[in-house]
Amino acid sequence: MQPNSIFAKPVARRILLGSAFFVLFMIVLSADIIPDKVSFQVGQVSDRDVVAPRTISYVDSIKTKKLEAEVLASVANVYDLDVAVLTKAEENVGAVFQSARSVLADKSLAAGDKRLERLQQVLPVSLPSLSLNGLVSLDEAGLAKAQEHTVTLLRKYFQRGIRDDELNVTRKHIVIETEELGLDQNVEAVVAGLTQQLLKPNYILNVRETDKRKKSALDSIEPVRETIKKGQVVVRRGDVVTVEQIHAMEELGLYKGQLSELRIFGLSIFVLTVIGMLLGYLYKFAYPVYANDLHLVLLGLILLVALLLGKGAHYYSDFAAPIATGALLAAILIDARVGLVVSLALSMLFGVIVDHDLRAVAAALIGSVVGVFSVSKMTHGYSLIKTGLWIAAANFLVIGATGLMQQMDAYPVLMQGLLGIFSGIGAAVITTGLLPYLEHTFNITTPLKLLDLAQSNHPLMQRLLLEAPGTYHHSVLLGNLAEAAADLVGADPVTVRVGACYHDIGKIKRPYFFVENQFGAENPHDKIAPSLSTLIVTAHIKDGVDLCREYRLPPVIIDIVQQHHGTMLVSYFYKRATENEHGDCVIEADFRYEGPRPQSKEAALIMLADACEAAVRSLAKPNVNRIEAMVRKIIRERLHDGQLDECNLTLRDLNTIGDAYIRILSSMFHTRIEYPDAIKELERRKSKNGNCIKQLAGKDDGNAAAGGNSDGGIKKDG
Repeated sequence: MQPNSIFAKPVARRILLGSAFFVLFMIVLSADIIPDKVSFQVGQVSDRDVVAPRTISYVDSIKTKKLEAEVLASVANVYDLDVAVLTKAEENVGAVFQSARSVLADKSLAAGDKRLERLQQVLPVSLPSLSLNGLVSLDEAGLAKAQEHTVTLLRKYFQRGIRDDELNVTRKHIVIETEELGLDQNVEAVVAGLTQQLLKPNYILNVRETDKRKKSALDSIEPVRETIKKGQVVVRRGDVVTVEQIHAMEELGLYKGQLSELRIFGLSIFVLTVIGMLLGYLYKFAYPVYANDLHLVLLGLILLVALLLGKGAHYYSDFAAPIATGALLAAILIDARVGLVVSLALSMLFGVIVDHDLRAVAAALIGSVVGVFSVSKMTHGYSLIKTGLWIAAANFLVIGATGLMQQMDAYPVLMQGLLGIFSGIGAAVITTGLLPYLEHTFNITTPLKLLDLAQSNHPLMQRLLLEAPGTYHHSVLLGNLAEAAADLVGADPVTVRVGACYHDIGKIKRPYFFVENQFGAENPHDKIAPSLSTLIVTAHIKDGVDLCREYRLPPVIIDIVQQHHGTMLVSYFYKRATENEHGDCVIEADFRYEGPRPQSKEAALIMLADACEAAVRSLAKPNVNRIEAMVRKIIRERLHDGQLDECNLTLRDLNTIGDAYIRILSSMFHTRIEYPDAIKELERRKSKNGNCIKQLAGKDDGNAAAGGNSDGGIKKDG
């Protein structure tokens, strides 16, 4: 790549990667938004077959409105009976006839015109002229008869009930019924006219109760949903296009009248926002991932694969989409926190596929988050099978709960829940299938892969067990020791354990040059020069790296093998070399490991564990105090020698590591208790062999501190 090339700039590369995946995401998400457009008018004869490009289910608003109108028409109005209307009418009847009698009894009103005029003035209600003429023409018997029939008719119709819309019809019936009574013409005129005038609605419309019943009826109506399946013919050639067909084409996005360009623009903004959010999180909180182009490509592929899976499942059921696959792959291959953000991003993008169905989005999001929580515990023995079951359970609960919230029927909710279970298990299965290919392609080591390497049936472990059994036993002990401190200082326990298994793998090329594999045999270092012994001992680092590469072990294990001695001095052979006759010419650098120094917490943990285990093993009479003193001394010397300068361990971490190592080593090398009755015997012998004990302890401590490992020599280096 040329130095001035645009691809040499990290920002330009990230923009290019983001643009490429943006285009791919848009193709997947907009596949159903940009179909062929048609333009029909209602009543037009179709010149083609219009086929649905996808399966949709939508509310048919036209049919729903028709159904609502029918239901409202079937709801009867609620009326309340007003008994006061009849009472008022009877009072008016009595007042009318009382007024008539008073006028007729007035002798001063002998002329008919004066009676008529006077009657109009005193009547409580207005009557037609025919009824007024009848009243002034009746005698007492006629008035009584007219009053009786009027009251009878009013009671009859009021008891039957009269509504506003029935008043005119009822008044016509009054005329007919009065004629059928066979009354005198004047009586008939009075009865008909007065009854019609006093007849009023006594059933009053109860607006509140009527509206309440209509609202209840509308609430009980389920919207009319229409389902169009992919490949179904919406409009056939030769059909007269209807309003319903136009609506169906609009829902499918096939109708040219829709502004699909605006939908595409909105989708573009949305996708860019999601990508920007994801990249912003990586830049702010996971910069090593942001700075790694391979990780960005991997992340983009994970998102693309998950969206394709969701898109494929969408044509069958949104709840069967294994969206959690993306979150699981991101959490396992990159980081659990990145997996959580990927869960959110995928759920939002999946919302576009499912037409913003909140139930499907909620199931995808919560299932993905549960999956990330589950795989984040894989260091403690969790498997993808259990992860799939956890996701399935979460999907079933979310789908069921949201279905109950929407008051859906039990059967469809149950079927959707079963599809959610299938989705969770499917996500785990797909993840299991994709992991090996992605691991190999992007050279990523996962906890599952590391756990497989730690199995005793691995070919390289088998060789170590058979060819260097002492080193194998030492590596197992070292793994237990370092793993105990890994969790306490934020290191990866799986990496530490597997790194401990392979840290001395290079010793299988010359196993008998290392003391743990000699088993009492003659030490070959006694017959060769210290400089040659140093070359043999330090060569196990290069030999180990070569073996790891030959057996294709991941880089993280190779780094531990290469760094677990740092640039430490092989003190035993250096001391031997300085004690010979040419000691003044010895160069210390020739007796140091090539390094590099530990670059990670995991490599530093194994370095300290290796040195502490070897030093404590060399103690003549180990007890808690001696073990603690030795461990603290080893850690302090490694720190002062600069071996821990390039890893991110703090002084607090070193103190924590020391506490853990002291606890484990004290249990491995059983504490010896000096009982009171032995104190006098020890004091008696002190003067005799006290110096020997001190010399032995000094020799052991010095060798342990200087060598700090079991890499040969009489105790350690040889």
